[in-house]
Amino acid sequence: MSPLAEGGMANSPKATGEEVARFWRDGFLVVRGAFSTHEMDLLREVIRHHAGMNAHAQRARARSLGPTRPSFDTIFVWNDDGGPDIFSKVTRSRRVVDRLEAIFDDEVYVYHNKVALKYPGVVGFSYHQDYAYWYNMGNLFPDMASVFIAVDRATRENGCLRLITGSHRLGRLQHIERDPGSDSGVDPERLEQIVKVLPEEPIEMEPGDMVLFHCNTLHASDDNRSAQSRIAVLGCYNTRHNTPYKSAHGHPAFQAYERLGEPITERDLENLPNFA
Repeated sequence: MSPLAEGGMANSPKATGEEVARFWRDGFLVVRGAFSTHEMDLLREVIRHHAGMNAHAQRARARSLGPTRPSFDTIFVWNDDGGPDIFSKVTRSRRVVDRLEAIFDDEVYVYHNKVALKYPGVVGFSYHQDYAYWYNMGNLFPDMASVFIAVDRATRENGCLRLITGSHRLGRLQHIERDPGSDSGVDPERLEQIVKVLPEEPIEMEPGDMVLFHCNTLHASDDNRSAQSRIAVLGCYNTRHNTPYKSAHGHPAFQAYERLGEPITERDLENLPNFA
């Protein structure tokens, strides 16, 4: 395990040359202790008490008991990231943005934000690439990334993130829609061959840890079969040179904004974005 993954350099906001090389070798970079447990406690309080997120989570729970796999229902998504709200303090944090800009050697901006509402009994995601969806939204290059920030502890039992090391080098893969509007993933026949030659890695995380992964890195998660929730915040990012040539689903073109360095505090509990 690297010094960064062990926490020795977790508070250094800019990725070192060795970390940049590791990202491009493996398709992801794990950063331990990027945010404090107190910051994650406050974020968890907001998520657990937000009426809209709770309604979203109840729908995901109910549909998870049925015959389909409503993976997309487990994610609460919004595009408002312009203000200094509690979620922007995470996804626009220098602890995230500075690292990504070192990795891509370009300015980055938030493409959209997500909260993964993975409560007990909720289904996981099939192996997929984010660029499989973003390609059709007008982004010419796969110069994009997602950052998964653990709000709860993530374990194999509650459906932690799983990544396939080096899979970003496979290029954009064909995806199969298994249940329209609910679940899709990479072609199972091809996936069967991929896992024979590239290793899968479960990413168990403590609150405040984060993993940055390339938009073509195959990632998945199992169902949450435990009694513990696995809430996470995800920031999805695009690069300035890759600003989309068309607007899709409200995703923004490149926009310059102030990156944030202040920690989350109790004053941010009512400091929310416009989720609509």
